[in-house]
Amino acid sequence: MALFCIVGNIVNCVYYISTKIMNESLHTKLRKLPLKGIFFSLVFCILATPLYSQVITSIEIIGLKRTQLHVAKYPLEKFLGQDSSSFNENDAIAAVKDMGILEPVSAELVQSKEELTLRVTVEEKWSIFPFPLIYVGSDGNKNFGLFFCDFNAFGLRDMAVLGGLYGSNGWSAIAMYNHTPAHKNALGWSSIFMYIHQERKNVDRHNETIRIYSANRLFSSLGVNYDFFKYLNGSISLYFTDISPAENKDSYNSPEDGARFIGISPRLSLRNSNWDGYLLSSQNLSFGYNYNHAISGSSFHQLEYSGNYEKPLVPGFRLNLRSGGIWKSATDPLFKEDQKKALVNVLPENYFESYYAGLSAGLEKYLFKSRHGTLSAQGLWQGVFSGDDVSHLEFDHGPFGGIVFYLSRVALPAVGFGFAYNMVSGQYRYSFSVGMSF
Repeated sequence: MALFCIVGNIVNCVYYISTKIMNESLHTKLRKLPLKGIFFSLVFCILATPLYSQVITSIEIIGLKRTQLHVAKYPLEKFLGQDSSSFNENDAIAAVKDMGILEPVSAELVQSKEELTLRVTVEEKWSIFPFPLIYVGSDGNKNFGLFFCDFNAFGLRDMAVLGGLYGSNGWSAIAMYNHTPAHKNALGWSSIFMYIHQERKNVDRHNETIRIYSANRLFSSLGVNYDFFKYLNGSISLYFTDISPAENKDSYNSPEDGARFIGISPRLSLRNSNWDGYLLSSQNLSFGYNYNHAISGSSFHQLEYSGNYEKPLVPGFRLNLRSGGIWKSATDPLFKEDQKKALVNVLPENYFESYYAGLSAGLEKYLFKSRHGTLSAQGLWQGVFSGDDVSHLEFDHGPFGGIVFYLSRVALPAVGFGFAYNMVSGQYRYSFSVGMSF
């Protein structure tokens, strides 16, 4: 970059000189031209080049109270060495917002005698608290939970969660801790423990009951993750699962045996985000593989992917594309998944299958912003293939609409309400959630 600036300044000097000698005898003007002045002008242009091609050399963050400085700086380090002429304030704001624990107030470049500093002013979100988890759906499912969380444990952007959930589908107890990489070449790690008592009713695509059973699940895992560069993250985890049938007086067509296995799960994820002044848009793609080695029962493989592409068309109005899918070599009802793996909403909530491939496409519009968050409305058209080795592959599609309130003062996911209609089965769904991703 500096070389281009030097060449450019030299060209400008030559151009200036050439305009002075136009329309007159070249020989005459060259004799009158002070060659010593030309030489010193060129030297000055070269020496002055650094003043016009500055790069960002340091980062300053104002407003931190609990978050450690190196943690807040880490997502902004990608701007170090960037030329000031290509810096975009919204890119810095997006990087801070994407952390989930800080709300940016401003981002600016500040010139000092020897440095060009990226100065970011932030407000810390409320990140340590007990919070309720509420979900109500049209399928009759209701879930209520209370969790004690710290989304910025020790000021390191670590996540610690302890709590439980009770509802139509049973109850669960969860403890987890995630350590987030806070500097380059650092390893992150995660640990999860869950005990779940399930009261499960499985339905088909037309919401007709095909199976009722109860089961107890014990799950624990330990994993590590690493940022290869600013967009790519890799992770691998080891886990143990034990599933045992439980008594259910309404049992119908229930699985006869339980299962116990250990597994390994490598995963690669790409992620980026941008800010248009109204909405934080993300672009991410992940691929995962699970091998489940049976201690009792049958071993099986699992492949899955998920992707999300949000692109502002104009500030506050964006294109939303998302797709997800999963394939399992097992058809045992104990291992089937719901539609969340396909990132769609048009199927019944109690519908479970081994294969999914879903796509949603639509638009989202910013409505208004307050100091507590941002409200938006979205409309999507969704399509999904589902099935397994026993049943045929089926296709469902239909519209989905909803409103979302993105919280800016609290380190929690969005609050939302949504409505979906399945054009194939004629079934509709609505849902309301607090403290859950929508």
